[in-house]
Amino acid sequence: MSINKKVIITVAIGLALGAASCRKFLNVNQNPNVSATATVQTLLPAAELYVASTVGVDLEINGSFWAQYWTQDPGASQYRVLDQYAPNPDYFSTPWTNLYAAAENFKQLYALADTLHKKQYMAIALVMKAYTFQLITDAWGDAPYTQALNGQFADSNITSPKYDAQKTIYNGILVNIDSALHLMNTADAAAPGSDDLVYGGNMAKWEKFAYTLKLRIYMRMSAIDPVTAQAGITKLYNTSGVTFIGNGDDAFVGFGYSTTNKSPLYAEESSTALSGIQNLVGSSTCIDSMNSNGDPRMYVFYEATSASGGGTVAGLTQGDYGSTTLSTGFSIPSTYVAGDANNTASTNAPVNLITSAESYFLQAEVVAKGWQGASSGKSDDSLFYYGIMASFNYYSTALTAAYDNTLAGVYGVAFPLGGISAYNDYITGQFNGAPGYWTVYPTTGTFAQKQRFIITQKWFAMCGNQGFEAWCEQRRTGYPDFLVVSKHGTAGTIPKRFLYPTSESTRNANFPGEVLLTVKTWWDLF
Repeated sequence: MSINKKVIITVAIGLALGAASCRKFLNVNQNPNVSATATVQTLLPAAELYVASTVGVDLEINGSFWAQYWTQDPGASQYRVLDQYAPNPDYFSTPWTNLYAAAENFKQLYALADTLHKKQYMAIALVMKAYTFQLITDAWGDAPYTQALNGQFADSNITSPKYDAQKTIYNGILVNIDSALHLMNTADAAAPGSDDLVYGGNMAKWEKFAYTLKLRIYMRMSAIDPVTAQAGITKLYNTSGVTFIGNGDDAFVGFGYSTTNKSPLYAEESSTALSGIQNLVGSSTCIDSMNSNGDPRMYVFYEATSASGGGTVAGLTQGDYGSTTLSTGFSIPSTYVAGDANNTASTNAPVNLITSAESYFLQAEVVAKGWQGASSGKSDDSLFYYGIMASFNYYSTALTAAYDNTLAGVYGVAFPLGGISAYNDYITGQFNGAPGYWTVYPTTGTFAQKQRFIITQKWFAMCGNQGFEAWCEQRRTGYPDFLVVSKHGTAGTIPKRFLYPTSESTRNANFPGEVLLTVKTWWDLF
């Protein structure tokens, strides 16, 4: 599937006041939900854009640094605090504010849709509110939930909501997903259309999204609360009609080339404040691993560097922004992940919410644990390879370009075009002469051995396009197990959470106190 198959309708962007072009345009001091002119057709894209902007900028940057896809370019300084593991609380103010604004939008969307008897809008509002709160709790741990979004007089006027335990939040969002699934009806004529920026109102795909989100949540709980997780997953697999996201079902918000429709990360990096300074450079942790495995996706996720010779992808040691080597000697994130601050092609990169690759890897892990119950289906090894193939398919157009422009010159032969051909070359070891280590799944191995391969290949697939999720999965599982502590890291471990913003300590009387970056969240046992 081409990553630019969906481009946001200009009218929808206008309704959200250009929110997608830069996160700073998301004016959370204005509540559009109480406007007399608000409609479900304006609330839905506005809420989805709040999420996409936050996932595509703040969460992607933080996640991609701490999952070690990216590091600070030596020629700039914008994100050195991430490599130092030393951001201050206010560094996290924007994602906190915008995610709660998104949740508020989804709440008001549900209420308005309820009065209009538009069940499909209600369903999307519930499942996306659940998705949003998972982002919040996975980033910060305990957070306002049961009393959140009740600050207006009509909603109890709770201006200092209590903090709920992460387990409580997880239980609550599972209930929201079940409620959403109960409302979904693929034949409902009142379903959204182009105002739905994720699926265009395709409720069959929203249903798959909901089931896959449940699978993600249960797997996140699998180590800390295995009894609940296994029971929930087994019930899910044994429920008639349950299907998960597959090829062509990837949930993302697409972007185009107009001034009001830029990919959020590119809009941020090319903004007047940053003046198009290239702050992001590829981390050697990921690039060296992809090189050693002959993984052609490195030519999609990163740009080859001319300084090191034709077709070379080279990384910088994590946190080594003080290197005296010119920054042009290292590869930068590509336009396909919106990482090139000086190339307008970056504006077309989508923001991924859940991908088919993630879905297959989740399923592979479930089957490897034997938690699918009596349900028949695919084996864990086949699902593992489906996950890799889905990643290649998603970037099929980009791989075709890489084959045309780079790989043929590097290896001296012409290769077939497209994602499947690239996948086959990768699995068979076409580039290195033998299959790479991470392509040979331990079919007869233990669960721990299988999980190591599943999560590491998931990590490769999420390079620069689901950085936050990759960081979460590394915290949950300990994989990949070859990440390094940043050269300038002030702590002896990679950060385990975000800091609460200062606004919480100054405005919320129930603020429980700041928690260090090194303190694990509820489900993090590694």
